[in-house]
Amino acid sequence: MKITFLALCLFLCAYKATSSLIVDTDNYPVSNGGGAYYLVPVSNKLSGGGLALATVGNEAEPKAVVFDPDNSPGLPVRFESPLRIAFITSSLFLNIRFVSSSSDLEVWDVSQEFPIGWAVRVSDTISLTGPFKVESARGGYKIVYYPDQGETGGDIGLVHRDGKYRLAVKDGEPFIFQIKKAAEDESSAGIRSVV
Repeated sequence: MKITFLALCLFLCAYKATSSLIVDTDNYPVSNGGGAYYLVPVSNKLSGGGLALATVGNEAEPKAVVFDPDNSPGLPVRFESPLRIAFITSSLFLNIRFVSSSSDLEVWDVSQEFPIGWAVRVSDTISLTGPFKVESARGGYKIVYYPDQGETGGDIGLVHRDGKYRLAVKDGEPFIFQIKKAAEDESSAGIRSVV
């Protein structure tokens, strides 16, 4: 019994040392599966704006996740881990979804798309553990995509194409943001999109 308790304590200490708590702009821990949050850009080049959905090509409804400089504060997201813990840490694999969508298409996914590369889109498919992690970056956080929950991931950055800033895997050039909690009435406002 004492050996099991000691092993558990050592595991928890090692886990805590390798992961850090993700906090919002008010320095509160980001909830796992609860609450809605805006991703606010840190870069001076992107003053204002936020996340949106856009149609690409012949799509009937907007599926491409974009950063829209004119859509402030943008669409709120929720971070979800299947682990029964209250808060998000940098070591957790996550699903990311838009909050209060009028469509079933709200869960972030990554798919190959010419000429963007691996682009972030929404779908109705949810991964059991999620392919994303939120990790510390210069002055904020970044989202990293881990295909098949492997050890090597690619930074999610912005690719400017056809007048839109698409979220896509752009390793070494991440989209850096701070996490701002959305008010209850803001998170239930519904999905807006850009064309």
